[in-house]
Amino acid sequence: MSKKKGKAAPKKAPKKKAPRKPSARTAAGAGGYTRQATIFIYRTSSGNKIRTSPQKIFANPGDRIEWSVVNLVDGSEVPVTISWPDGSPFGGGPITFKSVDRVALEAAQGRFKYVVSALDAKEDPEIEIPDI
Repeated sequence: MSKKKGKAAPKKAPKKKAPRKPSARTAAGAGGYTRQATIFIYRTSSGNKIRTSPQKIFANPGDRIEWSVVNLVDGSEVPVTISWPDGSPFGGGPITFKSVDRVALEAAQGRFKYVVSALDAKEDPEIEIPDI
């Protein structure tokens, strides 16, 4: 009953649910997510060094990986090369870029070590792609 005498309370309208989008992981080529990694180039007393964060990228088939470069040595854009000693998950050879690059993964699975090289330094992080 409502607060007024003898009248029934009005019924509330039912809530409408927004339609759900299908998951991007259902199909390998349906978009996926963008995984990000940052490559830091810095100078130490023993020379230039490279550090990639994160050291291990977890990605799924169909995801994109975006690398960005932070040059703490002199702030200029230096060419960075990413190569794979045992085969690329991108289906090609080495990737060379200066500040930012985004590449979509092929239907690869497994753990891929790669080598990041710039100026006179190298580092070897990895990408892990689970089998879905």
